Amino acid sequence: MRSLPVARCLVSLGVFALLAATSCNREPILDKAAKEYAAGRCREAVFLIRHSIKRGQSPSPELLFLLGRSWLKSGSEAEARSAFEDCRKKDVSYGPKIARFLKDEATASIKSLDIPRGKRMIMLALSFQSGLDFGEYNVVVGKLHLERREFDMAIAYLEKYLNAFPDAPNAAEAMIDLAAAYEKKGDVDQAISLYRRFQERYPRSRLASNALWELENLLLKEAENLYRDGAGSEAESLLAGLAPVAGSPLVKERTNFLLGEISEGRGDVKEAVRYYREVVNSGSSGRLVQKAKENIERLEMPKRRR
Repeated sequence: MRSLPVARCLVSLGVFALLAATSCNREPILDKAAKEYAAGRCREAVFLIRHSIKRGQSPSPELLFLLGRSWLKSGSEAEARSAFEDCRKKDVSYGPKIARFLKDEATASIKSLDIPRGKRMIMLALSFQSGLDFGEYNVVVGKLHLERREFDMAIAYLEKYLNAFPDAPNAAEAMIDLAAAYEKKGDVDQAISLYRRFQERYPRSRLASNALWELENLLLKEAENLYRDGAGSEAESLLAGLAPVAGSPLVKERTNFLLGEISEGRGDVKEAVRYYREVVNSGSSGRLVQKAKENIERLEMPKRRR
């Protein structure tokens, strides 16, 4: 008869030893499993707890909490989640305790640069206690909520991070994420305010050009909305400040074209032609340039006829 491989024999011997200890030793299963867990033998702790459950013992919340921790330390996240959920069903007061354990796992993973596991542990921790404070890692939590389009939660975590760590190396990126969260939530005014604050606070950041591009596009979008809603003078005031300083050629082109339309709408032909010529002289060859040429020709035609 072929002998088992050495590794399998050792595992079998370990299982038999644990079974023998379980049947002969009257020490409570929780204490025995806790000793295995403390010694780093998490799979043995899992085996002891599961064996006791199979024999008909009703597990206490504390035992299920230990089972979840043991599964997680063994690398079995799905089984850990299941054990933690069973624990909370038995006793809801364990929710914060589970969350704190998972928070520690999350921060340890991020510190060791296992970012994917850290993010998974963050989301699992939040499923047991919402609003959990992750300190210096609130920025990671905020970004996770932003990716999940949970904008209110993203804003809450990013603001908490920036208030506590305004000079951190990734504070500039956090402010851009915060502005993006406000924009996607629909609060354009707050987003514009944040991009302006970014320019003042982080002028030399590698993300400065990104922030400027976002700000200019938001200002243009806001002006277009005002103009569409009949607030032409407010739109013109916004655009007049944007046109001379816009760094994006496309934004400058669209800004001058809209200023031309607003001027034309109030009957100021000379001013309209001036703005349309700015578009034509931009060096672009796009649709707006062609449209600006047509508008200039149309507006100057009466003058030629005279």
